[in-house]
Amino acid sequence: MGEQRCILIISALDFWSMGKGKGAPSLWQTLKGYADRGWHVYFITSNKGLDSVDEVHPNIRVTRFDTKWLKKLMRIKKVGFFARLFWWIWFQIVAFVKAQQIRANTSIDVVYAYEVSAVPVAKVLSRLWRVPMVSRFQGTILKVDLMNRRFWKIRAWEHLVGLKIPADLVIMANDGTQGDRVLQQLGVNMHKVKFWMNGVDREIFMNLPSTQEIRKTLNLGVERILLTVSRLDTWKRVDRSIQALPEVLKSFPDTLLIIVGEGHEREKLERLVCKLGVKNNVRFEGAVSHNEIPKYLAVADIFLSLYDWSNVGNPLLEAMMAGKCIITLNNGDTAQFVKDEYNGILLEYDELPTLPNVIKRLLADDNLRNQLGANARKFAEENFWSWKERMEAEIQAVEALLR
Repeated sequence: MGEQRCILIISALDFWSMGKGKGAPSLWQTLKGYADRGWHVYFITSNKGLDSVDEVHPNIRVTRFDTKWLKKLMRIKKVGFFARLFWWIWFQIVAFVKAQQIRANTSIDVVYAYEVSAVPVAKVLSRLWRVPMVSRFQGTILKVDLMNRRFWKIRAWEHLVGLKIPADLVIMANDGTQGDRVLQQLGVNMHKVKFWMNGVDREIFMNLPSTQEIRKTLNLGVERILLTVSRLDTWKRVDRSIQALPEVLKSFPDTLLIIVGEGHEREKLERLVCKLGVKNNVRFEGAVSHNEIPKYLAVADIFLSLYDWSNVGNPLLEAMMAGKCIITLNNGDTAQFVKDEYNGILLEYDELPTLPNVIKRLLADDNLRNQLGANARKFAEENFWSWKERMEAEIQAVEALLR
């Protein structure tokens, strides 16, 4: 690249959702991807906490603002809808002001909206500054079949606005939530859409550390390990893995379920563990640095992903790259990645009651587990991008807008 480019990325999200290095890597890899390739990256986020980190890369400048009291109101059912509307308006205004302050001291080549909340303000700035605009979505919570129901536009107004506003380039993650079909149904110009999978850190997930060493580090005995990795949100349904445990323990009493991740559901899940009497067989590890996830995959016998929406998030992709035996649910486009009895076990919703028996069958058959894991890795090696490859493709598409 000849001249140095400047990109303004706006998001309601932070680049690490659970503290430095913890949480989904997608936003961080985006910022880092541009910065590593010589771009000046200006990042505006509506998150400001005690553990917020700003000095992350020589080419990344972070601007933060927040309103914690309003976010608390958004979680209260009776006023949540109106609080979110008020927050959305406030976000657009403050992000606009912060962006103008940045623009006063530097020239911006591209405005980039990361997720739906940032799209309206990015569109206004793009028009005002006469520069290209990119919209980037991690997937979507909208479902094609739900979009035909009454009042869905009211319930999903923020997503509807963010997805429908035209951009010069739209990047929708192929995370199994069928975002391409949603955009199509909303009438988005599909010639401007890139429907791409996220990347995977190939090196760290293909070269797992020694199982014996990690067992000592994590203070594990001879337990058989079940693993879940996700933010502890309602729709991630970690409770399904917990509920399967009592029956599994009847045949394999040395089984341990390790739950990696943090979120508002944790207290509820801890109560469920106590209620089912499996406290000694469940470990809540909390938020773990992304670079530490391979340690947990190294010791896992089975990786569980039982989300309600789609299961093709980064944790599942990373588990496949690590060659783990996977049990997951057939929803969204998950079946495009996991083939039942070939590179994992794919359950239908009505088969969820059989989950304990499926786990027991796999724990009893080392050869089957190993074969499913080997096939998962083979599929990943043949079909997944590294983050470097993923970001190179994106930056080429963005640079094409500047020619």
